[in-house]
Amino acid sequence: MELKQILVQIEQRQDELFSLLSSLIQINSENFRDYGNEQAIAEHIHALCLELGLESECYSPLDLENFTDHPDYRPGRHLENRLNVTARWKGLEDKDDLMLMAHNDTVAIGDQENWDFDPLSGEIRDGKIWGRGACDDKYALATCLFLIKLLQDNGFTPRKNLIFSAYCDEERGGSHGALAAVLKTPCPHIVSMDGRQDQIWHCGSGGGEIIYTYHAAETVDSAKGPALALPVVMAHLDGFAKNREEELEKNPFYTGTIIPKTALRYMDVHIGNHGADLGIGKICCVFYTDKTKEEIEKELSVLDQEIRVALLPLGMIGDGFTSNTRFFHYVHCQPDSPDVLAMVEASKAATGKLPLVCGSCLSDLSVISKYGSSNAYGYGCGRDFSLPGGAHQPNEYIECDALLEYTKTMAAFILKMLG
Repeated sequence: MELKQILVQIEQRQDELFSLLSSLIQINSENFRDYGNEQAIAEHIHALCLELGLESECYSPLDLENFTDHPDYRPGRHLENRLNVTARWKGLEDKDDLMLMAHNDTVAIGDQENWDFDPLSGEIRDGKIWGRGACDDKYALATCLFLIKLLQDNGFTPRKNLIFSAYCDEERGGSHGALAAVLKTPCPHIVSMDGRQDQIWHCGSGGGEIIYTYHAAETVDSAKGPALALPVVMAHLDGFAKNREEELEKNPFYTGTIIPKTALRYMDVHIGNHGADLGIGKICCVFYTDKTKEEIEKELSVLDQEIRVALLPLGMIGDGFTSNTRFFHYVHCQPDSPDVLAMVEASKAATGKLPLVCGSCLSDLSVISKYGSSNAYGYGCGRDFSLPGGAHQPNEYIECDALLEYTKTMAAFILKMLG
């Protein structure tokens, strides 16, 4: 099959792609950490897969045998109605070969007063598609479904089986959906379609989200004392952050990227709870590392003792660190691996661009690579969450031109891998 013909048809049928993404945005699939709204979108995607003639199954990660005994299972996320879809496009040889993965959940919408439009509108205007999940990660779901239909319409049958996985519970440190998907359907080649535009993530950082809490030694009727202790705790955490920055700068997969400078980010800092618990301080932060869980736990244990000593003269007692997410494993494949080079060549053939091959922040590569395939990597066209309208931001959007380029690259990649 001629790639040039497919690229022309992607241009001609672009409204079909954009409308599909818009319809997916209109289905609320917010992830609130300990529960989520993924059921409706999973059932919708499952129905679309059946319409395409694919073998498709809609299931909870808990449906997998002994899933709760897995070392990377984290309790308390109520997965019963948080569903995955795994669909199989059978090839000339009935052998599972390439898995394309995208998560079906989004972060919470947040305060709608911060949005200039309905976050579930999927509005298409000004060359952009707007709404929660537009660039994280529903564009990838739309891309897969659109390309399967377009390639079918052109009489294409993959050489081996193509697996499409639309999985739940990615946000807020989940990864249960990704873990279940790769355990359920092993494939030698996996692409996580969740990432930044024009980047291939061959490396996923370790780390996670942690919380440090402390409390006043005596009963207090004002939050002032605990508030004055915040800079003391943060100064120690900044030392922890400096260690993370230095280690990642030495890592050739991260040297020169933005990741080392953002190796620790504060997510939530507050005293009290709306007038109650005035003596309690809480600091939540996320960090990136290439160290193991055991190494980080040892370092945090020492840091906790240092913070406790520093707090005592302020009349505060440290309560220690707790994990607010699972621990993300540091994983990578080689930047010049055949699988990565296949995507680089697909991008060049389809768009003339050479994507940057680099390390990522926290991502589901942590479990996809560890338990799925060591060849796995991430390739997406999302917008960074530090940008206005980027992932997790109000007024989230994706640019139509960027989505078209991404879809063309993925088409070239599928033809290269399975043609």
